[in-house]
Amino acid sequence: MMQYPRTIRNFGAFIDGRSYCGRVTEGKLAELKMQTASHRGAGMDAPVAVDMGMEAMRTELTLAEWPPELIKMFGTRQRLTLRPGAMGEEDFTADTFVATVGGRFSVTNFADLKPGSDAPLKLTVETDYFRMLHNGEELFEIDVKAGKRIIGGVDQLEALRASMGL
Repeated sequence: MMQYPRTIRNFGAFIDGRSYCGRVTEGKLAELKMQTASHRGAGMDAPVAVDMGMEAMRTELTLAEWPPELIKMFGTRQRLTLRPGAMGEEDFTADTFVATVGGRFSVTNFADLKPGSDAPLKLTVETDYFRMLHNGEELFEIDVKAGKRIIGGVDQLEALRASMGL
């Protein structure tokens, strides 16, 4: 029997604890990407990628308006939460995702002004904290400043921190 996917249908957006539902039109969560180094030792037929940490993370939001309180957050460190919801076609249950992001608002991009056109505001957050829950279960928590990378309940950097005396 064919099974339909449980697709993201909509999302809620909260910045500094305040709801921006209906005003945020697009959210782009940070990409999780490893920084790797290529290693090919004697006897190896091909190089392998060696974990050298993560690449910088960036989260982006697009708003349908220019809220003054968000424009004033430029350069400040803030927390935001995006809550995408997923549904399938077989029933009316929904999966809850909760993405908590922390970082510095580094870009405030005002759209081109044209009569009769939308002029969205785009915000960029240089992300140093990113946690994702699915139906209450933690999928991952990455805290760059604390040196934590917990994926599926395993802190991949715990032994490294301990070896450094942290």
